[in-house]
Amino acid sequence: MELQEEEYKTFEDFLSFLQRHPEIEWRGQEQRPVISLPNFDVCLNQRKVFRNQQEIPLTKTEYEIFLYLLQNPNRVLTYTQIYERIWKEPDYGEARKLVGHHVQAIRRKMNLEKDSGIYLRCIREVGYSLELQ
Repeated sequence: MELQEEEYKTFEDFLSFLQRHPEIEWRGQEQRPVISLPNFDVCLNQRKVFRNQQEIPLTKTEYEIFLYLLQNPNRVLTYTQIYERIWKEPDYGEARKLVGHHVQAIRRKMNLEKDSGIYLRCIREVGYSLELQ
């Protein structure tokens, strides 16, 4: 029962986020909710990310990190915040290295450069920020 309540809370948080950010276009039907960003589409039910209609093969962890950053655009999330949200355990000192490894893979796979409309910025010694332009 607790897992269902947690999932409901996450979904409510996400809907609240979408309402606060009108620059993100919410397209969807009951079966296929999609978040449209410049050059990217995130299909929530399928847990897939597309760039110009080409699927980007993200691992489960990469997808969850990207979605968490997307839920907090232009906001710096610390290594610890990301680690604890994704791995659901306290950071015992490995967050920076582990999160950094996955973020580098996301950058490489998604080609998130400043001119892509979405930029994954590193804030040295702190964490990351997903900047929507």
